[in-house]
Amino acid sequence: MLILDSEQVQYCQVVATIEGQSKIESGLIYQNNVFVKVKTYSREDLQTAIRECREDYLDNDKIEVPTLIIKAEKEVTLWIEDNRFKPKQGQFPNSTTKPKKKSNKVNLYDLIAKMRGKDGLDIKTRRYQLKLYKRCFVGSEAVDWLTKHLNISRPKAVAVGQKLVDQKVIHHVNDEHSFKDEPLFYRFYEDEGKSLWTDKLI
Repeated sequence: MLILDSEQVQYCQVVATIEGQSKIESGLIYQNNVFVKVKTYSREDLQTAIRECREDYLDNDKIEVPTLIIKAEKEVTLWIEDNRFKPKQGQFPNSTTKPKKKSNKVNLYDLIAKMRGKDGLDIKTRRYQLKLYKRCFVGSEAVDWLTKHLNISRPKAVAVGQKLVDQKVIHHVNDEHSFKDEPLFYRFYEDEGKSLWTDKLI
């Protein structure tokens, strides 16, 4: 987390294609990386912004979510790096700042892409007690995948999974459980509403 003044960053509109649809957000560029705004606070609530940033994005030792807190004249804003977005027009500006040091942490959005990719989780339609649950995966299998790909223990993998729940990336199919190392069904929010018949079925 960095705390900066508004004069230290460049504001712009950013765009990404997500699930085949173009999405435009308020963005900013810092050290040639794109950040999108997630929350606004009053100037007096700076400490609240810092606390919530730590709780929501910085309390896991294996997932990296680069964050900025920007102080303006009348407000404080919280931003997260999201490499799915690009500036709406033109390329990244030339920067004279030093590049970021390499980190052994995994970028949240890179992790999501890998989990949903070719060698990722087994996402398919599943049946339980005569009911079909479309495009879901099994919690315990996700823990297997996370332990293997992040080289972490099962409890830490559960913590990563819960982080994805907290960030509204995944959820239990009936919204009845937190993330658990159990044969429970979870789904990416991106897969909500997709056709049942495009999946494999077991």
